[in-house]
Amino acid sequence: MQKTLDVRRLLRRLEGATAGSLESETLEFKRWDGDSRSMWRKVRESVVALANQSGGYLVLGVEDRTVGRGAISGVPDIDLGELVRKVHDGTDPGILVEAEELEEPEGRVVALRVPRGIPPHTTREGVAKIRIGAESKPLTGHALAELMNRSRRRDLTAEPAAEAGPEDLDPAQLERMRAALAGREATRHVAALVDEDLLRELELARDGEVARAGLLLLGTRAGLRRSLPDHELIISRRSSRTEYDHRENLRLPLLELLDEARRFIEANASLTVIQPPGFEELEIPDLSWRTAREGLLNALAHRDYFLSQSIHMDLLPDRLEITSPGGFIEGVTPENVLWHPSARRNPLLAEALEKLGLVNRSGFGVKRIYEETLAAGKDPPQYEAGLSFVKLTLPTAVNPAFAGLVHAARRSGGALAVEELILLRGIARNGALTRRSAAELLPLSEEQTAERLPALRERGLLDAAGRGRSTAYRFAEPFAELNPGRGGADARSGGAPAARRLILEALRERGRLTNAEIRELTGLSRTQVLRAMGELRRAGEAEVRGRRRGAHYVAAGAEERNGI
Repeated sequence: MQKTLDVRRLLRRLEGATAGSLESETLEFKRWDGDSRSMWRKVRESVVALANQSGGYLVLGVEDRTVGRGAISGVPDIDLGELVRKVHDGTDPGILVEAEELEEPEGRVVALRVPRGIPPHTTREGVAKIRIGAESKPLTGHALAELMNRSRRRDLTAEPAAEAGPEDLDPAQLERMRAALAGREATRHVAALVDEDLLRELELARDGEVARAGLLLLGTRAGLRRSLPDHELIISRRSSRTEYDHRENLRLPLLELLDEARRFIEANASLTVIQPPGFEELEIPDLSWRTAREGLLNALAHRDYFLSQSIHMDLLPDRLEITSPGGFIEGVTPENVLWHPSARRNPLLAEALEKLGLVNRSGFGVKRIYEETLAAGKDPPQYEAGLSFVKLTLPTAVNPAFAGLVHAARRSGGALAVEELILLRGIARNGALTRRSAAELLPLSEEQTAERLPALRERGLLDAAGRGRSTAYRFAEPFAELNPGRGGADARSGGAPAARRLILEALRERGRLTNAEIRELTGLSRTQVLRAMGELRRAGEAEVRGRRRGAHYVAAGAEERNGI
């Protein structure tokens, strides 16, 4: 949409044409009739139609079917401020128009500049229209679905912030950004530019207009409140889901917002002190700012700015939750978020954060969240998503034994990859893993997974029992307290079902197992094996054969399958 419209030049074209013949997808003329209630309704519907398409101009006081200057019927002496308010208050989401008046010999003409909106817009009465060609048509069915899809492909952070100009940028935040750019080799040349050129180079502002991304990063508090009222981080500390004893509503430029979030996290963190054999004491925080920062940056960079909602960071007794508006995009799901290639809803804002060294183009943020959470011996991060939200849950309870294992592994053989941490955590939770059960935890084939488990064994972290595909991997003796039945903190967290799956896998491959062989395979005690096999027998999945020393177990129906 053009920034300005030469209305007088447009009106001169009426000498040989009707106003209707001049109308387009971005321009509409409308006669002002005597019924004020009906007129306000028509104005709102026309504004909605323009905003739902590309924006444009609504020129009031001109009849669209009359040839010549006689088409100018004029507009009564109404207050332009009241006109702007009535349009904004009568549309949903509210549309902020700009009004300009011209005194012509035939009467007063008012031109409303309608910005490209955040569709779908409706009037307060629920009427939805869209400008198609030179007509305003009802927004229904397929057109609405297409509009929604097209809207969500737009990068709102790259579009101008309403009513924002260079005066709404905070010089202190600009200097802070300049310092961050100067500290990185790839952006040092940008930091040396004068303010106007720096902002243009980063596409944050140009020609007197400030992009939403520019206002988010550098805006004054007043500018953010006025032009981006939905930009808000609500921080709370809760004793339960419904009660909290601390709450902050923050509308700040992003770097300052991160400072406040860090202060909150560090003020509420506590430490678990562990002393691995042969190593110095380790202090493991239940709340890690590095982990929380990655989650918060993801929420800020990928939130849906079409939605009028805030970001929430809630601290509960056993977890930290970060919730952002807008569901996952580009095929991302809670199940594949760790492995899916990076997808950006707001490219301009994400690129600016990348240049500042805060986020990574390759999508390493989610991997860092997983690595740091698992390495501290905590349960894995959990993602939940709907059409209008994504929630990240970061558990805070530390498992000292697992954290000690990770530290020992790092000291002796280097860092553990996120895939290795997931496998080790799976063993801590389930008691043991085979190639098959390990492949269920990773987006890898059994053959690829088969390389991971022996590699962890070679590093002295795991022992193996059995043979072939049913080889079971458990923690080696120095870390045996993590094995079920050895006092590990995770022995009761789902190990029995996993042990039963492991036993069934081995039975189907080997044909038969004794109590002693099952103990070796699973790490369970004799009594625990009897209990597990009792469960399998009652479920009709296993049978016992022989007596006393000759007693052994087979999979149910083994005779029929093997032709015995």
